[in-house]
Amino acid sequence: MKIGLIADTQGSFDVAALLKHVAREFAGVDEIWHAGDWGSEDVLIGLRELGRLVVVNGNAPDDSRYPMTIEGTIGRWRVGMVHDLAKRPARWAAGFNLIIHGHTHRWRDEVIGRTRFINPGTATRPQFGGTERTMARLTFAGDLIVEKLIVPKFAKGPGNMIST
Repeated sequence: MKIGLIADTQGSFDVAALLKHVAREFAGVDEIWHAGDWGSEDVLIGLRELGRLVVVNGNAPDDSRYPMTIEGTIGRWRVGMVHDLAKRPARWAAGFNLIIHGHTHRWRDEVIGRTRFINPGTATRPQFGGTERTMARLTFAGDLIVEKLIVPKFAKGPGNMIST
């Protein structure tokens, strides 16, 4: 099972250029997961056109159509996804082998206890001390393989540019 992982797609950028890049990087994944804060519905619409999309609610926008958390199992991995990990009790995260989260706009791949924490960072708008534009590709095989993907800056473009 392969997952393309993206989060925090906010800011002023050319949506079509981002989606073209995502399509290349996520070619061959089984699903695309967005860990919240998509900024514009155009981002989610475009991601859905690329394949099966799994989304958790964030705060930009806060959209009740999407769940606050996703919980499930992929192979031998118990997986949880949430946008703002700080709003969940520590015991919630401890119940998983893998926690995926967003919100900080910074890359994270860290193991604490028996739980691995992955934050794909932001594909569009580094802030809160972050300087990179990143996303991730996860491969669930015998081991979990996490690939950090660097994303270029997409200039403000004509047409479907958004600003949030």
